[in-house]
Amino acid sequence: MSWQPRDKTLGVINTKAGNLFSLYACLKRIGFNTVQINTPDDIKNKSVDALVIPGQGRFGQVMKQLTATGLDKSIIQWVRQGKPLLGICVGLQVLFEQSEEDPGVRGLGIFAGKVERLNSPKQPMVGWSKLNSSVGSMDEKVVYFVNSFGVKQSAVTAATVTYGEQFVAAINQGNIWAFQFHPEKSGEVGEEIIKQCLCN
Repeated sequence: MSWQPRDKTLGVINTKAGNLFSLYACLKRIGFNTVQINTPDDIKNKSVDALVIPGQGRFGQVMKQLTATGLDKSIIQWVRQGKPLLGICVGLQVLFEQSEEDPGVRGLGIFAGKVERLNSPKQPMVGWSKLNSSVGSMDEKVVYFVNSFGVKQSAVTAATVTYGEQFVAAINQGNIWAFQFHPEKSGEVGEEIIKQCLCN
């Protein structure tokens, strides 16, 4: 059964990696209740229904913060319990094992694979591109990207994009959804993608 955004609370992980105003504003427009997650106890005490790993900062910076707070283990446990998780940009990347952006730093390892520097015409890739997806709410939608690194192949790919080369634009497995693009900066299209992924 689907549910409405107003019925659920999203816990936004505090990675201390940048301004999240646009993300909170987007989630509010959709109708979600939001709380900030600073520690593992916050997940238990704030009655969170889904977690969000936001898309600000470097791979190593985000992993350092998650590890320091113990939220890395909490996220892995959350996923193992089959609960909803949304990752954006670097929030997608840390779900994998490692990244060329910060060699030697271990990711969450929820999915096999690594994040690589992309062979883009310009670095970083900044701007709008069209998705190719078997997911109806994403196919041929034009969304906003800001990235130099990405996952080139994955068994859990839900959408791809081509900018110089093809790479993973979205992944999905069970209740896990993550995007290399920024849905919170992609207008009504991005808002609808978030709603469809978390409310169905």
